[in-house]
Amino acid sequence: MTKIATTDWQHQLYFWGHLAKGSVYLMVGGLALATVIGQASGGPEGPQKIVRYLQDKPFGNVILVILALGLFSYCAWRWYKALTDEANEGTDREGIMHRTSYAMSGTMYGLLGTYTLTLVIGGGTEGNKQTLLVELMQQPFGIVAVGILALAALYAAYRQYDRAVNETFMDDLKTDEMKKEERETYRWMGKLGYGSRVIVYLVVTYFLVKVILAQDASQYQGLGGVLQLISQGAGSIFLAIISLGLFLYGAFVLVKARYRELS
Repeated sequence: MTKIATTDWQHQLYFWGHLAKGSVYLMVGGLALATVIGQASGGPEGPQKIVRYLQDKPFGNVILVILALGLFSYCAWRWYKALTDEANEGTDREGIMHRTSYAMSGTMYGLLGTYTLTLVIGGGTEGNKQTLLVELMQQPFGIVAVGILALAALYAAYRQYDRAVNETFMDDLKTDEMKKEERETYRWMGKLGYGSRVIVYLVVTYFLVKVILAQDASQYQGLGGVLQLISQGAGSIFLAIISLGLFLYGAFVLVKARYRELS
């Protein structure tokens, strides 16, 4: 495999951003899997609760600062990718949709980075997605905006499905320079990881539709709520499969952080 060169600022944003994102998914998937097999108490948790858990560990604040900087890097990279069309998506309808999704996902990770840094400096911790939805719904056309978010989540589910089925994520690496075992491992990590994210985004869409119908932002649950609903509705075995998929997706992102060839 060929390492990316990390000499300019674009590569630095990409590397540290994906390192942070991959770490978050490893922790979310790993903790959820641990609850299934009885090695952790409570239910599956989302990123914000895991961040609070890390704060209580030795050197917790140092870890959180590093994580926050990585999340900000990922946010900046996704916005850079959206604005400059780094992936050559184009300016047709599909290309604009793809680039918009980059900006939206970057913003979500930027919000998580803000939440993480807020914990370190001892400020309020009210910047969660439910609070943002409450503020959004109080605005003119707020319900319409939430509807757009629901459509965006549904589109994201489709994008994950397309990547899992067509294996377009393999284009990120020079597969002809990879050993057969490396190529197959990366391929299955990607398929299972993106496949799990299809389910996650479909459940997020469901929560957003509930918000619209009830006009109540408390109906929305984050990733932890998604995993809990999967556990309640489909059982612990299915939760274990999804959790393993998220864990593998985290490992997949770390591989991309180190080896992806950037334009």
